[in-house]
Amino acid sequence: MRKLLGLFSVCALVGVAAGVNGAGATPPSGPPPQVTEYGRAQQLEAGKVVASSGYDVQHTIYTLAPGGDTGWRTGPGSTTLAVIKGVLKLTQAEGCASRDLATGTSLTLAPGQFRLQNTGQEPVELMANFTNLSKGGVAPLDGEAESAPACAGIGATTVPNGLSAAQTFRGDPTAYYRQAHAGHGGADGYGASSELAVDAGKDATMMTFSLQPGFSTGWFAHTPHVAVITKGSWAFFQGRDGKCEKVEEYRAGDAWIHPQHRHLGAVQGNEPVEITVFGFNMNHGEAKPALGSQPDHLDFAYAPPSECPTQLR
Repeated sequence: MRKLLGLFSVCALVGVAAGVNGAGATPPSGPPPQVTEYGRAQQLEAGKVVASSGYDVQHTIYTLAPGGDTGWRTGPGSTTLAVIKGVLKLTQAEGCASRDLATGTSLTLAPGQFRLQNTGQEPVELMANFTNLSKGGVAPLDGEAESAPACAGIGATTVPNGLSAAQTFRGDPTAYYRQAHAGHGGADGYGASSELAVDAGKDATMMTFSLQPGFSTGWFAHTPHVAVITKGSWAFFQGRDGKCEKVEEYRAGDAWIHPQHRHLGAVQGNEPVEITVFGFNMNHGEAKPALGSQPDHLDFAYAPPSECPTQLR
């Protein structure tokens, strides 16, 4: 599995913040994070990621061997496929049509039945994000294959073969829906569902952030993402009524679905934190092992809100 591994240093991040916005931007503080980026792919079409309360989300990295075939599967919620090696053949029951997804391309599917095949000579590696998974149930590609849809000429039921999962991150967004706040749907929150718009031509990525006690992000904005925390405790803060308030807190096993907005995040307690993010709508381009001067998934050009003139730490 290809990985781009980079260490963010506090000095580098301070330089980014100062260079982008010298008038009040606050850089991260505390021990430098470690970030593993698994890959990046351009979103071919506009779509949306829909996640509902009461259901899990999952990020998984798969390999499909040459000649491999998943058989027919059903995505109960949104399914995002981002190909980082090889060419993936995707067939959908909706419209009874097939298409090839080349290396470096991504597509978000609406709920429905699909089939993945590797008709090439090299393995296919892909990152997948699933939403609306039943509690305790398997993700679409991890379960049994299904009967073929009524589509003339595009494949009967097959025995799945050649598919393996390298890493899986799964979380429950229940805590997210219980912690609605301004910037996340207003005082009443999102209710029972969240939607993230996926823009054609932008990039999707998957990355893991390893954070040490004492780390905080500073005030920043990020593009839309679905996140799963697998270790430790993490919180987000925003300005409210003249002071900084903790508006969200998560522990291992939780997940959240964030639109683009500004806030500050910080490690809570004395244990390291690991968060794996499946992000959308980044500026198209090469993956960066460290933050550059151009805002991308994480934008530290933002000054803190008036209620929070400084960082927490």
